[in-house]
Amino acid sequence: MPNQSFQPVTIETVRAELERTLKNRNHMGFRNLLGDVLLEPRNPFQKSRRRPKRWVGAMIGIFLLALLIIWYFHLR
Repeated sequence: MPNQSFQPVTIETVRAELERTLKNRNHMGFRNLLGDVLLEPRNPFQKSRRRPKRWVGAMIGIFLLALLIIWYFHLR
């Protein structure tokens, strides 16, 4: 077995390596989680923007209708 010299690993080098690894993970994160929940699934073969899921559009419509009703009766 060849003579290998091992160097002790410091906390700073481990932290720097961990931060570098986490920065390279663009597929993770809160923004991507929200996008996956609220938008249609990704298609890796198309570069077009993802559209909202059908239930998201329905919820936005119901919310806007409720605001319109509240606004109408409040000003009356």
